[in-house]
Amino acid sequence: MSCILASTSASLLAGDLAVSSVELQQGYQSSGGTTTLVAGRPTTVRVKIAVTGQTTAQASVDAVLRVKVNGSPMAGSPFFSRNGPISAPISPNSANVNDTLNFTVVAPVSSDVDFEVLVDPRNVVTESNEANNLFALSNRTFACRKTLDMAYVSVNYTPGGGQPAAATIEPGIGDGFYRGIYPHGELNYHRTPTGPLTWTQSINSSNNELLSALQTLRLSTIPAAGYARPEFVYGWLPGNPFSGNGQAIGIPGDAAFGNSESTRFQRTCAHEIGHCWGLSHTNNTLGTVGFDVEHHLANPLNLAQTHASSQSDVMVAGLLTNQAWVNSSTYADCLSDTRNACGAFDAPGGGEQPSTDWVRAVHLTGSFEHSSHRIQLDVPSTLDAVSITPDDPRGDVLIQSIADDGTMLHSVRWRSATTRESCAGCATGAACVHGTSPVSLLVPASTRGRVPARIELRDIRSGRLLAEQVRSAHSPEIVSVGSVPRLDGRDGAGQSVPSLCGHGPYAEVRWSATDADGDVLRANILYSRDGGASWTPLAVHQTGESFAVSLADIPVAEPGLGLVHLRVSDGLNFADAVMPAAFGFFDPSGSPAGSPSGAPQGGVAGADWSGSWIVNPPDVHLLTPNSGNSFPQGASILLHASGWDLEDQFLPDTAFTWRSSIAGPIGTGRQILVSSLSPGAHTITLRGTDSSGLFVERTVSITVTARQLYSIDIDRSGAVDGSDLAILLSNWAGSGAGDVDFDGSVGGSDLTLLLSGWST
Repeated sequence: MSCILASTSASLLAGDLAVSSVELQQGYQSSGGTTTLVAGRPTTVRVKIAVTGQTTAQASVDAVLRVKVNGSPMAGSPFFSRNGPISAPISPNSANVNDTLNFTVVAPVSSDVDFEVLVDPRNVVTESNEANNLFALSNRTFACRKTLDMAYVSVNYTPGGGQPAAATIEPGIGDGFYRGIYPHGELNYHRTPTGPLTWTQSINSSNNELLSALQTLRLSTIPAAGYARPEFVYGWLPGNPFSGNGQAIGIPGDAAFGNSESTRFQRTCAHEIGHCWGLSHTNNTLGTVGFDVEHHLANPLNLAQTHASSQSDVMVAGLLTNQAWVNSSTYADCLSDTRNACGAFDAPGGGEQPSTDWVRAVHLTGSFEHSSHRIQLDVPSTLDAVSITPDDPRGDVLIQSIADDGTMLHSVRWRSATTRESCAGCATGAACVHGTSPVSLLVPASTRGRVPARIELRDIRSGRLLAEQVRSAHSPEIVSVGSVPRLDGRDGAGQSVPSLCGHGPYAEVRWSATDADGDVLRANILYSRDGGASWTPLAVHQTGESFAVSLADIPVAEPGLGLVHLRVSDGLNFADAVMPAAFGFFDPSGSPAGSPSGAPQGGVAGADWSGSWIVNPPDVHLLTPNSGNSFPQGASILLHASGWDLEDQFLPDTAFTWRSSIAGPIGTGRQILVSSLSPGAHTITLRGTDSSGLFVERTVSITVTARQLYSIDIDRSGAVDGSDLAILLSNWAGSGAGDVDFDGSVGGSDLTLLLSGWST
């Protein structure tokens, strides 16, 4: 009798486990869990455990997660936690990663995603009440959002620093903060197909010009380069030369740049693209704990995965990376932006689709000087296949295109001060604005067959002329154009040719042009790999008469089809010349290290830039997991890759294969969940392969620790035998006892598990 009383007493005194809340995290999540989330985007499900009836934390607490989509089990369900079992605290705090049981899922598009959490599924913990261990969170929405295309540019800053370190700005690092907070589909963050952008002026006096050059790259690249125009272009400066941290071309906008100083560069990129999304500066804090789902900010600053509610929103000016994350308004603004919406004809890698309103336009660039309320214009360029600047009813500047007989050809309003605030932050009461703002306007090069004789920019309120561009009497003339090999990686002036990949071979385009009016001339250089079907800009707004390029930074030309297109402009007039992309002979000393055996050895490389020995492998990066991560057995481990190629552009899922040093091949795809890895130290190898068979491999080391997932000894007798089988069969197609794998139903998978461990 005493033994029975002791057992009964222990049962009465036992504590109780239940789920107190479930958070669905994609960087930000409202306290009620009602935030719209994005389909196909990794989601962390954070489960808080309520421990009652005792005063100390409860050890050995785990749970299993079942997910249904439109009433049917989601692929991979049930899911096991990625950090369990935990010691469940009496008062769990979301700021502590292991105060919650955490699961990783990737949900499809649906307005009916149901989450069901079963606490202590193996009955390891003695509880006073086993009936409250199941918790449901129903009808959550995972919306469709498009893949977004962001091209990045390495700025070769000759006044100091050269180029930023490639490892700093590459996918998974430069875009780490951005990836963590903005709610859209996959991010196609990739280098431009143009190589580095050389900048010879002080950035603190030429910031507006750099923004215009970046926007020109975006506008000229698409559709000229043959793929969808990126939504955003971002330029990286080396170190910290710009006093404002970074700047966007407009709010909203499509081009921005920033410093690459280690303590702030990741947040600066996310902040400036936030302006491009249409966000202004705020003083907001997060208000709720943020969560870095893929822990992108583990590199290079080793920041925590959680972000305290007292931290600032990313759009507060002048912050370091460790001081910011994302709050509700910033998250919601990106979520609802029309550029983020799914469309019937979205490109695989994101970007804008061809539009019927793309025309040839004059690109007016320069600076708006706020103190004098005047505009200083640069020499304009003429661009093909672009969209003209739309009319802004809130504009303070009137842009008018006028024919030689005074006929008005085109007229729109433009707002001058959308990016005047400095992103460096400022002391209380201090001026926190730029003295100038960038001007970037696209005006039709012709209207109803008539070209403008002048383009005027006037103050709307006073009618005062702020700036004008007048067509001169004569067009420029291109006297000559050609190209030569640069064997030692230096241009004709002896300067090193900038290269994002770090090697050649190199070629230099040279030209000579004159203008009878003595106008200042600017040149744009485009390159085609396919006989003119697509065009890639090599350089824009060039003031000299030569430009050198690493051929490994641009797409390989098809044999005999490489072309170079030179456009020289004096403002409203321009001249074009097209030539074969030829350099004739090439010395083997210019071959990059590791060139394949087909590289020429002292002979002719061909009449164009298409030597098959020029190796352009894909850009492949392993984003997730981080090196050294540890996972308990059965956890869903997210494997996430980035891949882009000069010839193929956005690589398809089939281009990515994953392999474990222990398990062998484990899957194919840009993003996969793996839960089958056995305990041990795994080297995970990602291979990304382009259409020509060239591949790049990346590796990461992780550890899987042993964890018991199932208990097939249903009656806890110490043996798996007929009594366990009888219990299972008696509950067939039901739930509860016999549901060995916790999928919510007793069936064939449970029977298979039981029989696999049968003991006599």
